[in-house]
Amino acid sequence: MKKLFALTAVVAALSSAQALAQAKNFEGFSLGANAEFDRSTVDSGGRSDSGSSTGLAVQAQYGWALGSNFLLGLGVTANTTNRKAGAYANGNDAYTKDRYSLDLIPAVAVSDKVLIFAKVSSISANGASNDGTSTASLQGWGYGLGFRAMIDQNLFWQAGYDSIKFTDKTFSNGTVAGFKGEIFSLGIGYKF
Repeated sequence: MKKLFALTAVVAALSSAQALAQAKNFEGFSLGANAEFDRSTVDSGGRSDSGSSTGLAVQAQYGWALGSNFLLGLGVTANTTNRKAGAYANGNDAYTKDRYSLDLIPAVAVSDKVLIFAKVSSISANGASNDGTSTASLQGWGYGLGFRAMIDQNLFWQAGYDSIKFTDKTFSNGTVAGFKGEIFSLGIGYKF
């Protein structure tokens, strides 16, 4: 009986070490670049309009293994390209630029190569009209889902979906507008 108990304990210890290795494969610092496809909307003066854009974003994050399959990440994502959001009530095109976010990323390692994650973000950006007559600093929140797959020990690719919404803001020309958007991203990165 003691031998059976000892054998069971050894198998359980080896299994939990292997399972912890799943989460450990994703632990640490990583850098990535994503191609983003935005669909944004601006609401202003009882009028709503949308626009689509593409751009590149960079991200840095650090993930901590919290057991056999769970990770918690903290990251920063930055995008400096203009993202068209539609037209204001006055007919001028509106866009956001210099968007960055602080991300809290809970994740589950479903294998030693695949990670599924959620994301909650605090987002900042600049909003402006294409004619330069109105600008404002924007603040908002976002959430997202995605996955990351390891190509080798350090290189990975990932895909994600984010929904973002900025609080309504009064712009320098007196226009009140609210921005929201959906972002689909596909990227590649390196885990150190």
